[in-house]
Amino acid sequence: MQISFRNIKDRVAILVNGKNLGTICDMFFSDLKVEGFQIQKNVVFGICTNIFVFAKDIESINQELLIATKIVSHINMASFVKAQEILFKEVITEDGFLMGIVNDILFDSVNFEILGYEISPSIWSYIKNKKIILNPEEIILRENKILS
Repeated sequence: MQISFRNIKDRVAILVNGKNLGTICDMFFSDLKVEGFQIQKNVVFGICTNIFVFAKDIESINQELLIATKIVSHINMASFVKAQEILFKEVITEDGFLMGIVNDILFDSVNFEILGYEISPSIWSYIKNKKIILNPEEIILRENKILS
């Protein structure tokens, strides 16, 4: 099943025993595969903490809920790209023309492969909900821009 990151952001994450973990706040991936999710735990004394769930430890995920078998408290994010880092970034063609902005990331809920990047050609297109879907193979991630 295809899932949109923007649809699951801020949705509930729980353990298989029913314990509420918090809400999904980010997704991290490498190349063509989602590696896991960052979960924001409930606020205690005004302090938010984050935990992480790797894709291999997800029992089930859909548009409403993430169910995990295991969590980790720290990971090295250096080798991953975070969804929040590329959403609303510009997509530039090889010729240097602005194609649009990244609006969403689509992935498969079973094998966690990235299926595509949803691009809005302009801010007006974003408002009117017009989209272009680019395959992951068509994207090169750079620090401030995304090349297609």
